[in-house]
Amino acid sequence: MKKYIGPIILICLLLVVGYYNRWIFVYKFEPEYWENYYYTSQWNVANSKRVISDEGVYRYIGYRLVNGENPFNVDYWVPPMGKYWYGVGAKYLGNPYLISFGFYVLSIGVMWLLSKNWLMVYLWTLNPLIVEQIGQTMLDLPMTLFFLIHIYFLFKNKLIISAIFLGLMAGTKPAYFVPMIGIVDWWWIYTNSKENKIRKMFFYLFWVFAGYVLAYTCYFIAHPNPIPWIRLHEKVINFQKGNGGSHDVLNIFKTIFLDKYKGFWVGGTTMVVTGWSAILPVGTILLFKSMFLNDKKYVYLSLIAIGYILMCLTIDFWPRYLVFLIPILILIVGKIFEKKPLILAVILISYLPWLWFNFFPNKTTVLEQWNKLISNEQYRDAYRLLDKNSRENIGEEKWLEYWKNNKNGYILKETILENNLWKIKVK
Repeated sequence: MKKYIGPIILICLLLVVGYYNRWIFVYKFEPEYWENYYYTSQWNVANSKRVISDEGVYRYIGYRLVNGENPFNVDYWVPPMGKYWYGVGAKYLGNPYLISFGFYVLSIGVMWLLSKNWLMVYLWTLNPLIVEQIGQTMLDLPMTLFFLIHIYFLFKNKLIISAIFLGLMAGTKPAYFVPMIGIVDWWWIYTNSKENKIRKMFFYLFWVFAGYVLAYTCYFIAHPNPIPWIRLHEKVINFQKGNGGSHDVLNIFKTIFLDKYKGFWVGGTTMVVTGWSAILPVGTILLFKSMFLNDKKYVYLSLIAIGYILMCLTIDFWPRYLVFLIPILILIVGKIFEKKPLILAVILISYLPWLWFNFFPNKTTVLEQWNKLISNEQYRDAYRLLDKNSRENIGEEKWLEYWKNNKNGYILKETILENNLWKIKVK
């Protein structure tokens, strides 16, 4: 019976996370709405008040990719792999969030394979920043999943499979960090190979490229000629070259150690990161200690994490970029405190205040969002904040017609807004 305790606890934790994010399982993707949103947003209309988030772009462009769109026509500066899978969820399941949840569950499985330690798996499963990702259609979680699979096979000396998944990682988000990872991979291959070291290193590079090509399968289905594909990357390179400039090099350290993030955009303020957790400062401090552990795996992980943090100093940093660091820090902290499970349990308990933000969203934030949408005349977007009964009482066409002729009042005497787990009234 004892051997079943770990899996039973994991299942219970998954049920808790699923319950408090249950709205993702009933979400319905609306192609026409997202097409209208995208083409009237800031990406296509200068100074548009209708601002679409990155996750909104990814799910819509993913849907376009699944329907045969050329990935170099729209949102071409972001590789297609992650977007495509969200598009699969949108088209065939009617719900891209199911794909996010799938990435989450798969990552838990890989964390178990890497750690073989239930406490470390729980630290990943309940991490506030990771739980936050399943309610979004962002690319950080799938990128991290491909990275974890890549290091699992690298540590197993399955170089071809490892290289392919590193290539898939490069085909999920702009491959800014991949060369650094590849160099550390080369170090691993060189120090763990008894013969043909140089040959293996370049052989590995070939398969990384093969994985990257595989990430563009949606392109090659309709355009099998690789020459235009190579040439079209000039568009991507030119776009990324225009993203230079000065950056707040302390932003990532303030986020990790102080839970304070300063927005780099015009008018950006300092804010608390609701996905923060104690594993960030503890793990970052222990990176240097793990460099001297008598296990090359943890030296490797430390080199990757330190390289990643240093490279984040040169770009406009977002808190979600820490998703990639979380599993590395958990593995390192778990190794150092493997004989002190009470410390790992305390870190796990310390998640609770930040998990609260995910499980019980702030009602004031939704009211502010509602008022902003109404004041900006974003009535289609405001309609989707209404609860199910309100939407059934008035169809979207009637709703839009009302606001077209009556911009100073509410069509319902008492409008009900819904945000995942609760409802609030707006009189």
